[in-house]
Amino acid sequence: MKKALKITGITLLILLAIIILMAIIGVSYFFISTNDVELDITKLDGNFRDLQIYDGKNNQIILKNNNYTPISEISPYIINTFVSVEDKRFFNHKGIDMKRMLSAAVKNVTSKSLKEGASTITQQLIKNTHLTNDKTFKRKLLEIRLALKLEKQLSKNEILEKYLNNIYFGSGIYGIHDACLSFFDKQPNDVNLAESAILAGVVKNPSKNSPITNIEGANKRQKVIFSVLRNNKTYDENLISNAENTQIILKNGLIHNKIYKSFINNAIFESTLLLNMDEKDIANSGYKIVTYLDSDLQQNMYGEINNYQNDCNYVRASIDNKTMGVTSYITNLNLVDSNISRQAGSLIKPFSVYMPCYENNLIFGLSQILDEPININGYSPQNFNNVYHGYVSVKDCVAHSYNVPAVKLLKEVGIQKCVEFLSRYDFNIKEQFKNLSLALGSNSVSPLHIAACYSSIANGGYFERAKFVKQIINKDGKVVYNRSNNATQVVDSDVNYLMLDNLLEVTKTGTGKKLNTLPYQIACKTGTATNNNGDNTDAWCCAITTQNTFIAWDGAKADNYLDKHHGGSSYPTLSVKDYANFVYNINLPNDFEKPDSIVNMYVDKNVLYNEHIVKTLNCDSENAIQGIFSINNLPQMLPYEIVDFTLTNNLFEDIIEFNGQNGCRYNIYYKDNEQNVLIESVVCNGDIVKIILKKANIFKHYDYYVEFQQEENKII
Repeated sequence: MKKALKITGITLLILLAIIILMAIIGVSYFFISTNDVELDITKLDGNFRDLQIYDGKNNQIILKNNNYTPISEISPYIINTFVSVEDKRFFNHKGIDMKRMLSAAVKNVTSKSLKEGASTITQQLIKNTHLTNDKTFKRKLLEIRLALKLEKQLSKNEILEKYLNNIYFGSGIYGIHDACLSFFDKQPNDVNLAESAILAGVVKNPSKNSPITNIEGANKRQKVIFSVLRNNKTYDENLISNAENTQIILKNGLIHNKIYKSFINNAIFESTLLLNMDEKDIANSGYKIVTYLDSDLQQNMYGEINNYQNDCNYVRASIDNKTMGVTSYITNLNLVDSNISRQAGSLIKPFSVYMPCYENNLIFGLSQILDEPININGYSPQNFNNVYHGYVSVKDCVAHSYNVPAVKLLKEVGIQKCVEFLSRYDFNIKEQFKNLSLALGSNSVSPLHIAACYSSIANGGYFERAKFVKQIINKDGKVVYNRSNNATQVVDSDVNYLMLDNLLEVTKTGTGKKLNTLPYQIACKTGTATNNNGDNTDAWCCAITTQNTFIAWDGAKADNYLDKHHGGSSYPTLSVKDYANFVYNINLPNDFEKPDSIVNMYVDKNVLYNEHIVKTLNCDSENAIQGIFSINNLPQMLPYEIVDFTLTNNLFEDIIEFNGQNGCRYNIYYKDNEQNVLIESVVCNGDIVKIILKKANIFKHYDYYVEFQQEENKII
């Protein structure tokens, strides 16, 4: 027994010696590895770290006022809430909280992760002003050493003051002063407990908890903060309960943030995805984010929308078609664009109906469709105001956004083909929308997603999602991200151009005719979505030139609807016109180029309007109208047709002249003993065909006739 106790005692002594030795080694390593680190108090005076955002011309966008607020001018609610949530023993420790560190270490070991942190307010201040965000053991030791030094030089109130002036609140907002202005349009001294809980909830994860970008996340995090305040007995229960029932009113008081807020929020969010980093880490690491922003257009857009008289939600944006970079973006929603999901209405028709039909050779632009009341297995779509128009061309159906013809065409081409076609444009159609209502935009989409689809039409059928960020550079000047364009051809150029031609007609005579006074080619599509009661809920206009795409969306606020006159062809179209006028004030965009696969042809007007069949004619005449067609899908016609001509008889030659169709073949015959003899076969090169026939016998009279023969590639 004594021997066993002796062995146990020796073992314990050895273990104790090992622990003491390890502690000595650890302390020695701590002091040696952190010996050279220096505390720079000047780095604490304001926003040393700054998220740098640049526009497309490499000009920095100033987002903050740089107002340093002394602790005496900060609400006690803010001070007490932050201390309770971030470091409840702040006024008792010397820079590090050993109890909290041991507790976090145990939790990390048991959970086999490093999720639990134990940084005090002092440590957070040191990390945000002196160190990188690298998650290394060496960086943590430096943080602890500097925190201990800082506690010896500054009082607790001084540390807390500098901490609150250096916190990153998301969306390019640093410091308590700018956060209070940006969120509530209040000075820090005027903030109440409910607002303080919102502020304290942001700092852990600004991208998820900021009321600017995610009000639902901010409210959810606020509840967690209230729970912490209860557990820590920071405030009286009645005070917390009253704060929980206090309505938060968001109001931006920073003019620069008002103008650039929406764009910057999207650019920062995109950067978190590109770098796989939290927004807070990006902001505190000195990154330079270069965007495609056109600051002049953004300011013009802000001025236009700031005078908007409609009580609704909205998005206004533009895209550079060449780079597929977002050049302006503004919204009054506290969401990034990818989280805005609204019914597209008729804006989706080119992609859900018309291009799939063109691609499957089911229609021409002049094809006639009967616009009439229909009922397909209980589904009865209606036109605007329940008005129907009889036989109308595909081009007119697009121009005036008729619903019934679109549904008929979707039924004809098949839902599955349309779903497949939409998938090329990154649409993932849910099962509940895989029906005929897909023709009318029952599925939802974000503004920039649908705008990128229209950009692809301007780009000849090449699709790529639009992006905010061009380049990201770290604090050492190294480029860590450089955008490269990866557009994919999703539809052939002929199908794409046929759709473009329809959209140009929308501007000329259709729902987008408010744009038809612009002195350059601009194609557009409007859309209006309604609820089950027929009330307008969404109004859209998307327009394209060879250079830019403009998108304007208005949406009804919760439990409300838009005015009955508030449709896509009204306010959104006027907004687009304003932006286009600004962008092309000096230099006008070029016209769209027609691909070689598109040809012009004459069509028999009588047959078209009376028999509703597209039949080509051999030449221009009073009975002809002109249309464009793909050489891969030409109209049917009689293989041969007799052509009228004039004949001039001379002594040695006869001259035959007639109007011809460029690229078409004509056969010239004469009759000899009731037999037709082919004299010549020519292809028209222009508008007039002139043939000189030498007479074999000057004393003989020849009876001629001319025959039109259909050719595959007939071009005017």
